[in-house]
Amino acid sequence: MKEKLKSTEVWFKIVLLFVFSGFFVASLPYPQDSRQFPQLLAVISLILTIIALAMDFLWPQAITGQIGDVDDTELKVLDAATRVVRRKRYYQAWAIILVSSGIGFLGGFLFSTILLFAGFGLVFGSREDRIRNLMIAIAMTVLVYFVFGRIMAVPLLDGLLW
Repeated sequence: MKEKLKSTEVWFKIVLLFVFSGFFVASLPYPQDSRQFPQLLAVISLILTIIALAMDFLWPQAITGQIGDVDDTELKVLDAATRVVRRKRYYQAWAIILVSSGIGFLGGFLFSTILLFAGFGLVFGSREDRIRNLMIAIAMTVLVYFVFGRIMAVPLLDGLLW
């Protein structure tokens, strides 16, 4: 038990418990409709943090198994080809984010989200899985739309042209 409390990760999770509890308590004076979304996020975050803490304290063999395989590794110097590939992926990711945000500004939430998910799936996914990645992008867009737009009634981005 004392060994677990020495871990920075455990203390970070304990601090998160207090932060999410504070968010929940801070939303109490708001009107009923305004406090539902912050309370929902706080409760979900509290539950996930409690589960993570419980895993830290109840399953010590999983942690020792993960740490047991770590050895002293030497610093690897990346060659020029690897750096070029990583830089290209970095710029591709930012291009997808900026293009989908720009399209979202003009076309609204649905265009932005589908382009973001589909862009990452098509650019960074394997060629064999393009159809599957596109279907996942459509499913995630629909899921996000219904959860946030319909169930939680969060106003989604309206585009200038849509």
